[in-house]
Parts: sequence; C-alpha cells; structure tokens
Amino acid sequence: MSLRIVITTTLNNNLFLSFLLPLGRSQSDLELVIVTDRQGPEVEQVRWVYPRGLSRLFGRLGARILLLAREIFHPRTRLVMAYNVVPHGLLALPLAKLRGVPVYFHFYAGYAEIHFAHNPQISHNRVILRSKHPKRIERLADWVSRRADTIFVPGPQTEAFLVDRGYDPKKIFQLHTAIDLKRFFPGNSIRDLDVVVVAQININKRAIFTLEILAEVAKRRPGAKFCWLGDGPLHDEFDATLDRLGLRSAMTWTLTDNVAPYYQRSRVFLLASMSEGMSQGCMEAMACGVVPVTSNPGDMAHVVRVGQTGQVLPVEAPASQYADAILRFLSDEALWQTHSRAARELIVNDHSFENIMRLWPTVLERLSPTFDS
Repeated sequence: MSLRIVITTTLNNNLFLSFLLPLGRSQSDLELVIVTDRQGPEVEQVRWVYPRGLSRLFGRLGARILLLAREIFHPRTRLVMAYNVVPHGLLALPLAKLRGVPVYFHFYAGYAEIHFAHNPQISHNRVILRSKHPKRIERLADWVSRRADTIFVPGPQTEAFLVDRGYDPKKIFQLHTAIDLKRFFPGNSIRDLDVVVVAQININKRAIFTLEILAEVAKRRPGAKFCWLGDGPLHDEFDATLDRLGLRSAMTWTLTDNVAPYYQRSRVFLLASMSEGMSQGCMEAMACGVVPVTSNPGDMAHVVRVGQTGQVLPVEAPASQYADAILRFLSDEALWQTHSRAARELIVNDHSFENIMRLWPTVLERLSPTFDS
C-alpha cells in the first residue's frame, strides 16, 4: 500500500521543483496529496486539492481548512507536511495531532519562519505584513513549531538558531534544496551579462539598494551589462530608479520562468536580501557556473563559501562593498574561473535532484519508523 502524505503549501514553481518533485520521484510507493491555492502540473503520484466553489461559501481560508481537514482525516493518511509555518503549519498541526499522525514542518524561509516580529517586512506572508500584532503571531508560530514532530531546515545556521532557542536537536533535519542539472548547466553561451539578479522587487530583497550596487559597478566599469529577472510591489519605484541611476540602457529587465539561458550568459549572481533561507535562484545560477555575491542572512553561507564558491557580505554592508566583490570577479578571469568551477561542483555534488531523491527514502525511514502499511 502506498504511503499517503498530505502536504499544505502555497504553490510556487520554485518550491514544487526543488522539494516536492524530488520527493515524489524518490520512491514509487508515495501518494502526495497537495492542498494548495491552485492546480499544479500533472505529475505521477501527485494529486492537487484546492478551493473551487467552496471559497464562495466559506471564504478562501475557510475552504482551505475544510479541504485540509478532509485529506488529513482520510484513513490512509500517514504523514502531514507543512511548508511555511504561517499559515500552513498553524493549520496543519492541530489537525494532524487530532488525527494522530506525525506532522513535519519545512522552514523554507530559514529561521525567519519564527523570527520576524522585529521587522515584518522580511516576511512575504500577507497575514504577518497586515497584522498589527506581529509579535503575537511570532509567539504562536514558535509555540506551534516546537510541537512539530520534525523540522526540516535549509542549513546549519537555521539549525543552530533553533537549538540555541531550546528546540530539540533530534527533531531538526537538514534537507537541502534540489537543483535539476538537466535544466541548469553552464552551456556554451557567451557570458555577455556581467551581473544577474533574480528576485522579487520588494523590500525584503532590497530591490532599490541592489540597483545602487549595480550603479556603483557601472560607475567603475563603464559598459557593464546587467539583468534583472522578476517583478513585484515596488515596480514603479524600481522603474523610476533605473532612470535616476542611469541604469536603463545597461539593464535587461524581464519576468520569465525560463531563467537558465540568462544564467548561462551571466558571470556574477547578486542577492542582497535582508532575510533568506537558501536561495533557489542562487543555487540554480551556481549550477550554471555563475559566481554568487550575496548577503549573509539565513543559510546562504552554506553554499556561498568565501574563497571557494563566491562571496558573502554582512546584510548591513554598504553598496560599495558589494560592488568591490563583484568587480573582483569581473576583473580577474582566473579568480572567476576558479570560483565558477567550484560553485558548479558544489551543486552537482551536494544539491542535485539525484542526491535529494536518494536522501528522501532514508529520511522517511529514519524519521517515521512507525508508519504502518
């Protein structure tokens, strides 16, 4: 009999490709029931459950709760997983406990899952952003997370943060992001883009500050070419800033899911987030041989290793320091080549689809020895 896992999440392509697809492909006896906000891609072993007419009767949240309860209380359900504590973990834990099955939380955003009240802007969650009492939500998220049977974290920094806060280390498991090496590889394109940024245009990603970094690079390296893949709530301010900083002619700005060709044309990947778990875009770029220069929130230093694969800088570092790091790689071909090869090798050796697919059966066997068939 198949192992029926109920998963609750807000569907996005990165999460599906990096976590759910490798899980579904990891063993033939899995049945993944994904309760989310919309229909996802047709994949064997995956069934999508999302509000339709129920939303008109119970509202979007009410409909989601009803659907989640129905799937969790299905007699064959053996495990519940929640991606992001708010709101999915908050909804999943009480239902899973009532049903008597284990519940696993995925800290997709790193320790920002339970540490956001000091600056709600680091969260993409509308509940947190709109709340007048983010501290209360943070306390609730922490209380619920401590009662999960297992917490998957993206890297050692988040694990250390939780252990320091008194979480049981036996419940914490590092589960890395998976990269599809059939889609992300160096290719043969000319590297005609000096810097690529793949990020939502919002406060957490520090979109305007990132443009200031690129302006500093352009000032010191005339003719530099940049690419920004993404859009977001700061669209208008971003657009105006391109003109204010004189970056319009140097910037390719587009929104696309087909990001690999842009990585294959790029030399440096730039990310200056205030908060991050493990950037999927950064790791995809590294698989294509792009050298990362990033801020150091969350677990980024686990893959962006100084002197080996790239450069991490303190979140509070000025734009000039980010520009210094970028220009070192752009001006020294041997340095760039060494880091490019190491970045690619790290992803191939530790973060490929195949590695994560091999890990999942061990994870399920190790963490769930009491599953009955």
